[in-house]
Amino acid sequence: MNIGIDIDGVLTDLENYILTEGYNFTLKNNLGFNKEMNENSVYGFLKKEDSHQFWDKYWFEYAKNVSVRSNAASVIKKLKEEGNKIIIITARTYDSQIIKYGLEKQKKMEQLIITWLEKNQIFYDKIVFSNLYKLKDCLDNQIDIMIEDSVSNIEQLKNDMKVLCFDAKYNRLYKDKKVTRVYSWNDIYKFIIIH
Repeated sequence: MNIGIDIDGVLTDLENYILTEGYNFTLKNNLGFNKEMNENSVYGFLKKEDSHQFWDKYWFEYAKNVSVRSNAASVIKKLKEEGNKIIIITARTYDSQIIKYGLEKQKKMEQLIITWLEKNQIFYDKIVFSNLYKLKDCLDNQIDIMIEDSVSNIEQLKNDMKVLCFDAKYNRLYKDKKVTRVYSWNDIYKFIIIH
C-alpha cells in the first residue's frame, strides 16, 4: 500500500505550537488570537497579516525544532517493515512565506525538512515537495491512503483515495462520510492494518 503523509499537523503538532508560540507572539505584539482555533481564524490568528508576521519570524525555527508527534516514528517504521511504501507529501516549501523569499529559502527549507526527518528517525521511501494542491502529486504516486490535517487538501483528495483527517481544533468542524478522523498515530496504524 502507498501511504501519503503530510508533515505539519500530522507528523508535527502544529496546533500546540501555534497555541503556545503563536499565542505568546500575539500577546507581545498586541494582536488578536482565537484560542478555540478554526479554519476561519487562520489557525488561531484573527488576521491573515498577523499569521504572516508570526511565520516570517518563526517558520525556520519551527522547521528545525518542532517535536515529532508521539509514536509517529515507530508506527511509520512498523508500516514500512510490513511492506508499505511511505511517501511524505508536504506543501511547506510552497507556502506563501517561503515563496516570497525566493528559491534560496525554498531550498533551505527542503534541506531543513530532510534533516528534521532524519533527526526524528522518520523513515520514508520518497519525499514530494508539493504545491498547495496535492491531488496531482498523490495521484502520480498512486497514494492509497493520505494522512492530512488541512481541510482544503482533504476536500481535494477525498474522492480519489482514502483520507485520514488528523484531528485538530482548526479542522474539527469538518465532517464528511468519506473521511476518517484519527486522533493519534496508534489510530492511524489500526485503520491501516484493517484496510
